[in-house]
Amino acid sequence: MGLVGAFRFSRSLCPVLWMGIALGVVACVPVWLMETVVEGAGDQLSGVYEKAFIQQVLGAAVSEELFIFLGFLIAFFLFRHSRIKTDRDVVAIAVAAAIGFTTVENLTAVLAAESPMTTAFSRLLSIVAGHASLQLMMGFFAAKVLLGREHRALYGFLMLAVPIVIHGWGDFSEAVFQAVDPDSQQSKQFFSGWILGIFAYIAGATVVLFKLHESTRGVTLDASDTDDNTDEP
Repeated sequence: MGLVGAFRFSRSLCPVLWMGIALGVVACVPVWLMETVVEGAGDQLSGVYEKAFIQQVLGAAVSEELFIFLGFLIAFFLFRHSRIKTDRDVVAIAVAAAIGFTTVENLTAVLAAESPMTTAFSRLLSIVAGHASLQLMMGFFAAKVLLGREHRALYGFLMLAVPIVIHGWGDFSEAVFQAVDPDSQQSKQFFSGWILGIFAYIAGATVVLFKLHESTRGVTLDASDTDDNTDEP
């Protein structure tokens, strides 16, 4: 919420953000249903890689990103012609949907755990960036699709592919290194891969925030130039 508020959105966008949060919460229901089914299918597999791919990539990454995207898209179209004006607004809605989803996701995980406090600290430290970073990236590419005119097919692909790949790799590598012998080379390699995944979360979000800042600065400079020109005869 701090990242979203840092861009000084107008009051008119507040209902859009609250709608995004609400739809992010609603997205938890179909995700839970899909993950339950996929978890059961994955439990039938004996291979570490196969099980991790089914449960963590298909069950978690794909289902979560798709349903969060759906909630974000509904919020966008509800307010498209009334309150949404810029790329920043689109990104903000995506982040709002992420906030709604990840709040419920983390609360339910902690409350259902045998050791809630341990789980809380584990999730806090291991999911440093979380869905907010993924939806920063999703929202950035979505803005190019929904408000732009050029390369929309490419941006549409990246809009879903980037968050799914980063999310899927992070969850997959974490599941593998926890399932194998902790002293094995395999465990060390996938632990390094998991750290790389977390870096991708943070680096991707940082790039998007930088690009948004640059675009905001460009708009401000253009407005200043216009003001100066109006004073000329």
